[in-house]
Amino acid sequence: MAAFGFVADDLTGAADVLAQSHRYGLEAALVIGDAPLPADADVVGIAGPSRSLAGEAFDNLVRRDLAGIAPLNLEVLLYKVCSTFDSSTTVGSIGRGIQLLHEQFPLHGPIPVVPAQPGFGRYTAFSNHYATYAGQTYRLDRHPVMSRHPSTPMAEADLRQVVAEQLGTGEVPGAIHLPAFEDGTFKDAWAERRREPGAQAFVVDAVDERHMDAVAEALTREEHGHGPSIVVGSGGIMAALARSISSDQTPRVSGPQQPSGPVLAISASASSTTAEQINDAISQGWEDVPVSAELLQGHDAAAVTALDRRVSAALQKGRNVIVHTTRGPGDPRYGAAKPADAGYVGALIGGIAARMATAGLTRDIAVCGGDTSSHALIAMGVRQLRVSDQFVTAGPILQADGGSAVAGCRLLLKGGQVGPTNILRRFAGQLPD
Repeated sequence: MAAFGFVADDLTGAADVLAQSHRYGLEAALVIGDAPLPADADVVGIAGPSRSLAGEAFDNLVRRDLAGIAPLNLEVLLYKVCSTFDSSTTVGSIGRGIQLLHEQFPLHGPIPVVPAQPGFGRYTAFSNHYATYAGQTYRLDRHPVMSRHPSTPMAEADLRQVVAEQLGTGEVPGAIHLPAFEDGTFKDAWAERRREPGAQAFVVDAVDERHMDAVAEALTREEHGHGPSIVVGSGGIMAALARSISSDQTPRVSGPQQPSGPVLAISASASSTTAEQINDAISQGWEDVPVSAELLQGHDAAAVTALDRRVSAALQKGRNVIVHTTRGPGDPRYGAAKPADAGYVGALIGGIAARMATAGLTRDIAVCGGDTSSHALIAMGVRQLRVSDQFVTAGPILQADGGSAVAGCRLLLKGGQVGPTNILRRFAGQLPD
C-alpha cells in the first residue's frame, strides 16, 4: 500500500516526483487521466495538464484528480507544483489548487507551501523564492527565464504575496522563516501555523536538505484522523519524504545511456535552457525539424503529413531528430504564434512521436516542455508511467504502459528549465553519462 501520493499539474513535474522516489529506493507509479491507481507501489500519483489550464477546465481536472486519490489511506499527499512556482491568477493557479484541496479535505487546516528543491537550485528564504540559472542564483522576479515565462511570467518573488493574489480573499499567508530551523522553534512554529484559525496556507522557507528533512518529519508525524497530511511543493519534498522511510540512504545514480536506435526529441518549450539544448544537439548533427508558425496556429493536414515524412526519412537513415516549436523566446515563431494553445501544440508534437514509435522508427523519445508534456503523452495514449533508470536530477528514464503507442520505448520527460546543455546527446548515448 502506498505511503505517499501526489497530484501533479504537469507530466514533467510528475516525472520529477517519480525520479526522487526511485532515487531513494522506492517504487513509484504515475497514472494519467482516470486510469486506475496501481496497488504495488510505495508512491502513487495522478498527473494532468492543469498547469496550462484556467477557469472551469482547471477546476474540473483538479477536482477529478483529487477525488481519484482521496480514497487511498495515504500518510502524505503532495500537490506537486513547479519548483519555480510559475503560475498566475488565471493559468495554473496554485492558489486555486489550495482552495480545491480544502474543498476535498475540509478538515485539514492550513496547508504548508514548500516549493524549495535545494538539490536543484531552488531556495526559499524569508518567503522570497530563488532559482539558479547558468550557475547564478536569482530572485524569482529577476530570473532571466521565469520573469519572462511565456504564459505565467513571475513578477513577484515573495510567495506569500503570490499565494495571496491567487487566493483572491485578501488573506496573506503566514510563514515559517529560516531562523526557526536554527533556534529550536521549528516544531512549535509548525504546530502554530497548522492551527491558525481561518488560514488556508502558510509558506515554509528551505535552503538545504536539512530543512527539507525537517518539513518531511513534520508531515509524517502528524496524526491522520481526517485524511493525509497535505503539502504543496516540488520534487524536493518528495525526496525528503522518500529519505524518511527508505532503507537505502545511498541515492541511486544514472548509468550510461544505451538507445536502441535513432532518438526522436519533441519540444514545445520556449525556455532559453531548452533552446541551448536544442542548439547543442543540432550543432552535433541532429536533424533540425522546425514546426512552422502557421501550423502552430491551426491544423493543416498537409503540413502535418509533410512533417511526418521529414521526421520519418531522417529516422530511417539512422539520424537523431529534434522537432521543435521554438528555439527560445527570441525565435520569430514564438511571437508570431502566440497565443498558441498548449493542448493543441502538445497533441501535435505528441502525435508525431506516437506515429514514429508505432511505425517502429524509434524506441527512444524525449519530450521537452512542462506546459505541453501532459497533452503530448495523452496523444501517445499513455496511461501509466514508471521509472526504469535514473538520469538527470528531475528527469528520469521512464517506461509507459503496454497499451500506449510508445510501449517499450525509453522515455525522457524534460521540463523547460531542466538539465545540462548536452542532455539530449547524453540521452542518445553520444556522451559518457
